[in-house]
Amino acid sequence: MKKVVSTLIILSLIAGPVIVLAQDAGDACLQAQMDAERDVTGPLWFGAGCLFGILGVGAAYLIEPSPSAMSLLGKSPEYVAVYTNCYKNKGSSIQTKNAWTGCLIGAATETVIYLIYVALIAATYPYY
Repeated sequence: MKKVVSTLIILSLIAGPVIVLAQDAGDACLQAQMDAERDVTGPLWFGAGCLFGILGVGAAYLIEPSPSAMSLLGKSPEYVAVYTNCYKNKGSSIQTKNAWTGCLIGAATETVIYLIYVALIAATYPYY
């Protein structure tokens, strides 16, 4: 009986901090995602994709957003690692989604303008 009780006590002493760290990591990731949604400028990346096309999309993939140092002050190293990783993942997702949307809308707009130009030229010079 003593062995069972001592084993349970040892397991609870080991499992307690692990559960707290897992909960802390989940909170860190959720907070990081909310902060990334607030901080990352979607319209900027939409404009980059629209104006620069595939180069804007490439920049969205290459430039990683980084969290502000103020949100990480006084946090544990595990919290900082999880927070930074989740922030970068969410921020990159926002950047690339908006850049691709801008790129596609920019390409569609250019195509429509080109087709209107061709139609005007065809109407102006019918036998050309």
